[in-house]
Amino acid sequence: MRAPAAAGRSHRRLGRAVLGALALPGTVLCLQGCARPERAEPPSAASGSAPAAVTASAAGTSIAAAGPRGGPTAGTGEPALPVPVPEPGPDAPVPVVDLHVDTAWQVHSKGRLPSLPEGHITAEALRAGHYAAVLFAIYVPDDARGGKPRPADTEAVLGTIEKILAANPSLRLASQGPAPPGAVAVYLGIEGARAFASDPAKIDGFIARGVRLVGPVHAHDNAFSSSATGSARHGLTAAGKALCRRIYEQGALVDASHMSDAAFADLVPIAEAAGAPIVASHSNARAKCRNKRNLTDDQLRAIARTGGIAGLNFHGKFIASRRATIDDLVRHALHMVGVAGIDHLAIGSDFDGATPARGLEDASRLPDLARALGAAGLSQADVRKIFSDNALRVLGWKGRGGTGR
Repeated sequence: MRAPAAAGRSHRRLGRAVLGALALPGTVLCLQGCARPERAEPPSAASGSAPAAVTASAAGTSIAAAGPRGGPTAGTGEPALPVPVPEPGPDAPVPVVDLHVDTAWQVHSKGRLPSLPEGHITAEALRAGHYAAVLFAIYVPDDARGGKPRPADTEAVLGTIEKILAANPSLRLASQGPAPPGAVAVYLGIEGARAFASDPAKIDGFIARGVRLVGPVHAHDNAFSSSATGSARHGLTAAGKALCRRIYEQGALVDASHMSDAAFADLVPIAEAAGAPIVASHSNARAKCRNKRNLTDDQLRAIARTGGIAGLNFHGKFIASRRATIDDLVRHALHMVGVAGIDHLAIGSDFDGATPARGLEDASRLPDLARALGAAGLSQADVRKIFSDNALRVLGWKGRGGTGR
């Protein structure tokens, strides 16, 4: 369901305040602290596991469950922010919150060094692109262990993310709190839940450790859902519907990217019943590129109706049938804004897991996209919504029990 008008205004004030931090040299964001004001009551001991924290030890960096995070500032109904932040100035860079990168997969499975000296996501590229936050996908291939991956495989990828964090002081887990100047907040998401088919309850522990998005399915059909690129069309199975409800109950969000059309349709009433925004973290408009991984106009409207977001995917084959360019992606953005509204579009680059369109070769090129969107007629405020504000609002969602991670 849509948030009430008053809550929407509160979200916009919060987004402007948080994003204003990037206009101040030496100011750093803790993005995980943002929450839906109408559900911002402090979690109790009975509310379940708490958010993730990073702990340093001789063994390195460890992602573990931590104590409850503080609730809203007393008497204000607004979540407490780690630093005071002003309104952004007209010349301030546009900060980026990227909802999907496959950097952890590159390190875990493709031999890239945890220090990230190459690829679409490097410390230098993040600085040049004005990144405020990035979501690392925890991806286990569908064919792992002969098609029967286990939660231990997901745990192993999480261990790789620990190594990346340890090797890159500029990357800090979003739930960790105030960070040094120049830091980039890191969110976590699970891309494909096949590893949890035999024991869905084990997803709870990963949500407790900071996972915000969970995609039930990836490139192939599984026990939970048919895939956009699979052969089945049955939608969410009974187990898949139960998994989606569980994810929402635990305070995380279901990622609809990679779901078949039937599965997406099955998700809508579940999300509406939970009061949860539907997220498609890295999917474009099917009206502009007829790829099954992209979203129909009806799906975009459903995302808007629930207060959710769709993240622009930079992968060329999801943008155009020919060699895609940055201008082609702008056309997707304008269409999606026209259908869903400016409050429901975000960035989900698919960096390190895709072949980006020309002009979007790595994270450093995001300012070029901001300029291209401005040249197409979007205001600075609208571009900031797409680049950061909308993602912050949705990533801060809390379940009805107030247990958002």
